[in-house]
Amino acid sequence: MIPLPKPLILFYTEILYLVNNTNHMDDNVRYCTECGRELAPTDKFCPACGANIDDMTKESYSASPQTGIGYGCATNSPANSDGLKTLSYLMLFWGIIGTIYGIYTIISAEASVENAVNMLKDMDLWDDYLALGYTEETLKTITYAEGACITVSGVCALMAGHFTFRGEKYKIAVITCTVATIAAFIGIITLLVGIFVTYRLTQYKSAFKS
Repeated sequence: MIPLPKPLILFYTEILYLVNNTNHMDDNVRYCTECGRELAPTDKFCPACGANIDDMTKESYSASPQTGIGYGCATNSPANSDGLKTLSYLMLFWGIIGTIYGIYTIISAEASVENAVNMLKDMDLWDDYLALGYTEETLKTITYAEGACITVSGVCALMAGHFTFRGEKYKIAVITCTVATIAAFIGIITLLVGIFVTYRLTQYKSAFKS
């Protein structure tokens, strides 16, 4: 079994922390109705978008049972809806690409490995690979595993994109987005984009209806 890179383990731990603590958020925390940014009690302007907090109407906030108007989450702000849609488009885009590419990788694994082996033999490098323990069967297994990971990442991204676009099932959206990110660890770009999208998704909890 190939050990996961330490940064990936740290990222996975952080995401689990965020998911486990979403139900324990302070009900007295205020959020900007324009962009959804969390506000400090002393803020008079949103530190993210600069909106004047005093100008925010009572209807812009969702009421909190303990403190009434002015606390809770700005669930229906246009900025939140636009942000969710943007994230969902990124998820769906990767979901389609990842699923298709993953399935193609699995289907073409044997042919791809045979071509790679023949190329290495032509370059007199195949003996070096054998010395490292990479047989043709080993390369096929690695290719199948790569295709399976990409496929899982794509399918999970499609699920996350679906729930994010609809603004429903926040926990499932975060979990499937996290799994999609982890399964895409074979590519540094997909991993970094996945980390960014998952992190941004956790900041839009207030925009989800469930």
